[in-house]
Amino acid sequence: AEEATAWLEDLTVRERLATLSHLPPETRVKSLAEVEYGLTREMAVAEAQRCLQCHVIAPLEGRTLREVECKFCGACVDSCPTGVLADLATRGIVKPDRVVTTICPYCGVGCQLKIEVKDERIVASKPDPDGAANHGQACVKGRYGIAEFVHHHDRLTTPLIRKKGELKESSWDEALELVAKEMKHYTPQEVGVITSAKCTNEENYVIQKFARAVLGTNSVDHCARLCHAPTVTGLVQSFGSGAMTNSISEISDAACILAIGTNTTEAHPVIGLELKKA
Repeated sequence: AEEATAWLEDLTVRERLATLSHLPPETRVKSLAEVEYGLTREMAVAEAQRCLQCHVIAPLEGRTLREVECKFCGACVDSCPTGVLADLATRGIVKPDRVVTTICPYCGVGCQLKIEVKDERIVASKPDPDGAANHGQACVKGRYGIAEFVHHHDRLTTPLIRKKGELKESSWDEALELVAKEMKHYTPQEVGVITSAKCTNEENYVIQKFARAVLGTNSVDHCARLCHAPTVTGLVQSFGSGAMTNSISEISDAACILAIGTNTTEAHPVIGLELKKA
């Protein structure tokens, strides 16, 4: 332990901390004024740009977070050993009522997240260290975009029915009754069902089963097919399966990676991180 401590101290960049000015003792004893003057504006800005030199989350080459083009993924908050870094969104929330394990709905990586719920509202989304796809990593969308998306004031939360040319909010019972009534005018061959990549695998399975078993139609499609049909077809012809031939964790061990027509860092950030490791 002593050897490891000495090694860490040798690596640590000695940086003078900002020193607070204090009232002189002869003034303190005569009043109840604040003992510390606090930081000046210049000192506060300098402190905000300085990382605790703990070599856990320090930016590369001693640069500030702005200089290293921080992606706001929240990994530094998770890794900070002192608790100095914290999420502004969860400030003041002592403990969530419950934590739900789920999969991020944004891209196809399948990052496993821990959703923290307080008073039936999502207050935080954190990457699961045990997630098979992400191993504790997440991008800015998965980390900070879940609660904003779910509770955004523009999000539709009730069915809309067009009445006299205008969409009006209605109840689920009214909407489903209208759909059932209108569906009677069409044969199964005239009905098509399109599902969403935002749904889970289980939800998509139920939707296709409903289409085939209840509506009697095999015309079921998925929005991802429009994007990935050529890719999947090519994989089947080349490797016999329309899926990856390796695991995500094996990407970083690749000796050569050929990326065609993709901006992985933007579209699938966690995969992009594995590519950069390689």
